[in-house]
Amino acid sequence: MLSLLSAGRGADGGGMTEQDQPAEGAGGPEDRARLKAFGLRIKLLRVSRGWSQEQLAEAAGMHRTFVGQVERGQRGLNVLGLWRLAGAFNIPIGDLFVDVEGRPIP
Repeated sequence: MLSLLSAGRGADGGGMTEQDQPAEGAGGPEDRARLKAFGLRIKLLRVSRGWSQEQLAEAAGMHRTFVGQVERGQRGLNVLGLWRLAGAFNIPIGDLFVDVEGRPIP
């Protein structure tokens, strides 16, 4: 789960830092797979509410393009970004890491 987090990103979910890495720079294929699985979970939560990426971004205080990058598994989030997404969806933060059947995402 820690591979999903990026310690260096600002609280708004934007801006690259030297500690921030796109999925291509992640620790390996397993990390890229985790980012993609997490991104799919975010997209499913968003679509199930009938929201656009822009609507989610506004609700979470993030930029629309950043939300798209997260959904595609190209960017990870720090803890503050995870809290913002959970708050936008009005769910416990742990629910960001489970599939629709309640199983942990890989």
